[in-house]
Amino acid sequence: MKYLRINRQTFFAIFALILFFVLWVIYDDILFMGVWLGILTLLITSSVIAYVSLQGIEVKRFSRIKSQMVGRYFEERVEVKNNSKTGKLWLELIDESELLGNIHSRVITRLNAGKMLMFSSRVLLNQRGFFDLGPTTLRSGDPFGFFSTRRVYLTENRLTVFPRVFRINRFHLIPGNVLGGEYLRVHTTQTTPQAASVREYQPGDPLNRVHWPITVRKNKLMVKEFDEDTQSSAWIILDAEKSSYVRDPNIIPSFDRGLMTLKERRNYEIPKDSFEYAVCAAASLMDFYLRNDISVGFASEGRYSHVIPADKGQRQYGKIMEILSVIKENGVRPLEQIVSKQIMNINRGSAVIMITPALSNRTNHLKALIMRRGLKPLVIRIRNDTFRNFTEASYQDPKPEWGAIDLHYGKGLQEIMDAPISR
Repeated sequence: MKYLRINRQTFFAIFALILFFVLWVIYDDILFMGVWLGILTLLITSSVIAYVSLQGIEVKRFSRIKSQMVGRYFEERVEVKNNSKTGKLWLELIDESELLGNIHSRVITRLNAGKMLMFSSRVLLNQRGFFDLGPTTLRSGDPFGFFSTRRVYLTENRLTVFPRVFRINRFHLIPGNVLGGEYLRVHTTQTTPQAASVREYQPGDPLNRVHWPITVRKNKLMVKEFDEDTQSSAWIILDAEKSSYVRDPNIIPSFDRGLMTLKERRNYEIPKDSFEYAVCAAASLMDFYLRNDISVGFASEGRYSHVIPADKGQRQYGKIMEILSVIKENGVRPLEQIVSKQIMNINRGSAVIMITPALSNRTNHLKALIMRRGLKPLVIRIRNDTFRNFTEASYQDPKPEWGAIDLHYGKGLQEIMDAPISR
């Protein structure tokens, strides 16, 4: 997408062009005609130079990764190549992406024909979310500034910033298997003793589940489905109710774009934001269970309701991490309503971990319901008072009637998390 823009000084030149034309007509002086022809030639020449100033220019952006974890660095390389047969006097590169805009944006002078300029930049990621790597705008024009040309290079590349995951080596709440139960009539591609049906292959399905005889007969890939066993799992339920969390207004910026040489931090410090602590705890517990071959389910309700059925494997890791990358504390439904609705779909013997900063008597009333379902509950309580510098005596939240782990700012995470994990 390219367009030519007329700058403000062009209007002064047009005014002078009209003025000298009128003077030439009135006085019939060759001097006025010469000035008029000079201004006209200058405007025409400038417009042609501006129009071709971006001809043959190619801009490419490269990054080795499409996802990264909070607290780590993201590096991107930009290439600007002149494929035309003429050199370019000046080019202005404007990076409109949220990540590297201030670093990539620059002015390039004297880019000769067939030459390529390459530069790279790094940024420290301090915020979860999805970030578009673009668009990129290239601007140029004539030497006199009468006209300017802009071209926008759109991109579909996107960086996913996951929450920080800390390795948990030991955690006492392990689901218990229930023997002798009936199978659930829930289809899954995981191998179980109960074969159910076949369906058409979808991207991501394991190839070892392909049913070859039916595939040959139908002339398209078909995969086997099984009924899911009564297998206990671990469910992580994250409280995302609005106004339940607190944060320090002076937390570190979302992105550190310092131009000095960057050295990766060995010990990442979570910002003074109680919701970030909750998200890190959920991600780390999910990683612990999946590494120990335990099915993990996830439920939360912010602006939208998020429920991911229990499953194992790397795909499940990616599903939950994508939700945790964008979830915000903007929900309206309290934790007890989410739990009451979701536990009806959780198998007996499963572990239910509730992460919340706000406990109430209604939360404690969930104990009887959870116990009747044969589940193992645990509350991970985010201590908001440690984020607001309140005294211990001013903290009035009731204690839960079952097991709980309190997470304090600066030290609470270490009760269940030992060392950073790189993934």
